[in-house]
Amino acid sequence: MNLSLSGFSESLALERDAVSVVEIHNRTLFARVCQSFFSELDEAAVEPYALWEGEERRSSRNYFLFVFNPFELPWTERALFGEVLERVENMFLSEDKERQEIETMGRALSDRVASLGLRLKSDYAFEVQWDMRKYLKAFDFGVDIDPSDSLLDNLIKFLKFASDAAFAKQLVFVNLKQFLEENELQEFYRQAVFSELKVLLLENVPDDTSYEYERKMCIDKDFLQS
Repeated sequence: MNLSLSGFSESLALERDAVSVVEIHNRTLFARVCQSFFSELDEAAVEPYALWEGEERRSSRNYFLFVFNPFELPWTERALFGEVLERVENMFLSEDKERQEIETMGRALSDRVASLGLRLKSDYAFEVQWDMRKYLKAFDFGVDIDPSDSLLDNLIKFLKFASDAAFAKQLVFVNLKQFLEENELQEFYRQAVFSELKVLLLENVPDDTSYEYERKMCIDKDFLQS
């Protein structure tokens, strides 16, 4: 997939072999480009843009997943968490031994709870059979988040989470570089590529550092592209 901005000749490849970066030094243009991508309006956006798959133009509708605040990562995003739940459920259904053991434990738990109901005056029972997805939701299954983890640790954990969800769309981080040291950013890049994710950074601060696994489009204050 290639990204092109109206008025600029060079496009930017959005692929899994590197992290793509759009670096815009003019604050007004930067804000307009962020607004445009977030709107998913393509050529109708305040700063028109286009996504190309070869010679075919693609809609960006539901294609971008934005992370504006790296300290509040979208752990419960349906496009990610729902896919992980489905993957766990499929593993449960496809592996007979584990499924039978889990179902046996589920029945034992139901029987123990039902036995408590015998102390009550009316009749009580479970009407719904044990279900993996309902179990995961009921007991808040999710990524184990430790408040003491560093930002980089959480970012890497999030990338692995997106990889587990087989997320094929575009992760977009806004001004992420200002929170990471060069070695941390390089490790983030390495993990993104290793996880085979499409990652795009939108950045406003000039950065002349050369990073492995980075592919960049730079637009300076005079609107010159490099």
